[in-house]
Amino acid sequence: MSRHGTYDNPVYVNSPEDAYVVPEPRYQDSGKGGNTTSKKNILTLVCLVLVCVTIIALVLIFAVEWKKDNTASDSAPVVNSCPPPSEKTTQTPSETTQTHATPTSARLSTEKQDRRCGNLNKPPHIVLLLLDDLGWNDVGYNNPRMKTPVIDELATNGVIFSSMYSQPACTPSRAALLSGRYPANAGLQHLVIEEMDPNFLARNYTLLPEKLKELGYMNHMVGKWHLGYCDWKYTPLYRGFDSFYGVLNGFLSDYFSHVTNTPFFGPKQAVGLDFRDNTGAVLHENGTHATFLFTERAQMIIERHNPVVPLFLYLPFLLPHGPIQPPPGFEESGEGINDTRRRNYAEVMGALDNAIGNVTQTLKDKGMWDDTLFIFQSDNGGDIVFGGSNYPYRGNKATLWEGGIRVPSFVHGRILENTGYINNELMYIADWQPTLIKLAGGTPDPDIDGIDQWDTMCRGDPSKRSEILLQLDTHESTPAASLRLGDYKYFEGYYNLVPQRIVLNDQYHFDSWYPPLENLTAPLPNGTLIQENVNNTYLFNIKEDPYETNNLVDDPAMQDKLNEIRARIQHFRDNAPPLFFPDDEPLSNPIYSNGVWTPGWC
Repeated sequence: MSRHGTYDNPVYVNSPEDAYVVPEPRYQDSGKGGNTTSKKNILTLVCLVLVCVTIIALVLIFAVEWKKDNTASDSAPVVNSCPPPSEKTTQTPSETTQTHATPTSARLSTEKQDRRCGNLNKPPHIVLLLLDDLGWNDVGYNNPRMKTPVIDELATNGVIFSSMYSQPACTPSRAALLSGRYPANAGLQHLVIEEMDPNFLARNYTLLPEKLKELGYMNHMVGKWHLGYCDWKYTPLYRGFDSFYGVLNGFLSDYFSHVTNTPFFGPKQAVGLDFRDNTGAVLHENGTHATFLFTERAQMIIERHNPVVPLFLYLPFLLPHGPIQPPPGFEESGEGINDTRRRNYAEVMGALDNAIGNVTQTLKDKGMWDDTLFIFQSDNGGDIVFGGSNYPYRGNKATLWEGGIRVPSFVHGRILENTGYINNELMYIADWQPTLIKLAGGTPDPDIDGIDQWDTMCRGDPSKRSEILLQLDTHESTPAASLRLGDYKYFEGYYNLVPQRIVLNDQYHFDSWYPPLENLTAPLPNGTLIQENVNNTYLFNIKEDPYETNNLVDDPAMQDKLNEIRARIQHFRDNAPPLFFPDDEPLSNPIYSNGVWTPGWC
C-alpha cells in the first residue's frame, strides 16, 4: 500500500496503481490451428485489400482538394498564439511601484477581436491554485526580496493581472470563486464560516466543478474547503468533485499534526483533527507538513490521470495562512531578512514555490502541460499579524482597503495569445467561474454575477466589467458596504470586517500603510489614519490615487458620483437574500466524533 492509503471514491476502485491507465488492446487468434488457408480466409483477405485501396484513394482526393482550398490563404498573415520565450516582452512590477503596460487591446486588429480567443479545439486541463492570505508584496515578481523563482517564471511568461479583486476574507472569496456570485447574493458576506457554525454555501447554487462535470471533466480538490461541512451534502464530494484530500475548515492550528483549535483568536473552545481523504480521516500522517502532503496528492492525481479526459485540479493550498510554520529545508529563502516573522514567512513562500514547481513538472512529465491553463490567485490580502505584506497598498486582510482585496493573480498557458505583459483591466474573483465554463464549452447560469473575461485574459481585450460589489454586510457587529464603480471605490461603515480583530486594531492599525518588514525604510504614502472603526465613509479615485490617500467624499464635485454609487448599493441591498449566520452548534465539537471535525450535526 502507498503512503496515501486506500480510497473510497469510485475513481480509485480496484487497484489504485492502475487508476486512469488506458488498457492495452487485447488480441486473440481466432484460427483453428494448422497451416491450411481456406477459401473463405482468402476471400476475406481480398476484401480487406480492396477496402484499403479505396481508403487510400479517398485520402489522396481529399488532400488535393484541401490544398486547392488553402492556396488562396497562403499569403494571409499567420498569428503565432504561442511565441517562444525569446520573442516575448516581459514587464515585471518593481518593489515599490506598479508597472503599467500599454493596453493590449490597442494593439490588436479588429479581425482578431471579433473572434473567440485561443486554440479551442478541445477543452483544456485546468489547474486552479488558490493561495490563502497571500499579499501583494509576498511574491517575487512584485518584490525581488521574496525568492519565488517558479512563481516568477510562470507569471512573467503568462499574463499578470494588476487589477484583480477578491473579497476581504476566506469564505466569501471561495463562495464567489466557485459559485460566480457576489457573497451577499449567496448569503455568505458576513465574516467566515467558523468551525462550529452550522452554515454552508447553499446547494441551489451550481458550482464550477458541477458545471465542468457536465462537460466531461474529472474534478479533484486538494487543500482547504471552508464552504461549510455541518452535513456531508455540503462538502466537496457532493459539490462536483470526484476526490477530496484536505481540510474542511478554514485553517490548521498546526501544519504538522493537522489539528484545528477554535476559535482562531481567543480562548480555545474545541480542538480536533481536520484532515480528510475523501470521507475518511487521515490519521497516519502526523508529523508531515500539510503542504508536502497536498503536493504529493496533486502529483499522484496527475500521474494517474488519463490525458484524454479533461482535468480540473483545484488546489486551494493553505499557505501562507497563519500560523506561519515553515517546513525544514527552506532556510535559504529567508536569508538576509532580519525580522523573524518575515523570515519565517519567506521560508513558507519558498516551500510553496517548491510545491508549485513539483506540480508543474509532473504535468510536463505526463505530457499535459501544453494543454493546461494554470491559474494563480490569492483569496484576499496578506496579514501583517503573521508577516504578510500588501505594500505599497493600504490596509490588511479582512479590510476594505486595497491591501485587503486587491490581490496577486496571473494565468499561464500556451492557449493564451498574448503573454509576457501586465494586464491592467478590472477583474473580479467571481469572473473565473463563467470564464472557465465558457472555455470548457459550457454555458454559465444566467443569474450569476461573474462575467466571462476570457478574451481579456487571453489577448488583452477591454474588460467587460465596470462594477464590483466588494462588500455588503448587514450583520449588526460589522455593518459595511463597498462598491467599485469605474475608477472610483466607495465604502461605508466598518472597514475591519472581523470582530475578533477589532481588539487588535490599536496594536496593528489595520488601516495603515505598512513598510515591508524586510525593508523598513521603504517610502510610505502620506495619509490620515482612522481613529474609530465606525461611521467611516470614503470615496477614492483608484486610478489616480491607488494608495487611497485623498478622500473625496466631501468634494462638491463628487456628489453626483456618490449618489450614483449609493443607489447601486441600495439596489444590491434590496435584492440580496437574507443574511444567514446561525449561532454555534455544540454538537459540532470533535469530542462527539472521536476527536475529528466531522459532518453530521445540522
